[in-house]
Amino acid sequence: ACTSNYTRPLVARGLPAEERKDYIIQNGFGIPENIKQAFLEGYVEVGMAREMVFQLYGNPDRTTGGDTNWEYVNNKGNLITGITFKADKVEKLYGDPRGGSGEPHASN
Repeated sequence: ACTSNYTRPLVARGLPAEERKDYIIQNGFGIPENIKQAFLEGYVEVGMAREMVFQLYGNPDRTTGGDTNWEYVNNKGNLITGITFKADKVEKLYGDPRGGSGEPHASN
């Protein structure tokens, strides 16, 4: 495990970029363009299906509300991204909506 202050983006846990393209080719029918684009770029968007979130970020680190909220945390247990689902679609994002894929912020 990496011990720096930089947390790997959540997308590193899911499908590699090439396989995300294949996933969209195979499963993308009827998915709005903005959702497809977010998926290809490796982040979650409101309206995205639970299955796509799973493909992007893998299993959540913790769930609350009977699987309504998925939370992904770093190795210190601090929230990276939280996702609230309604009817198996992303209703709300909290924490980092881009799953930690922003600029690495090393604190020296």
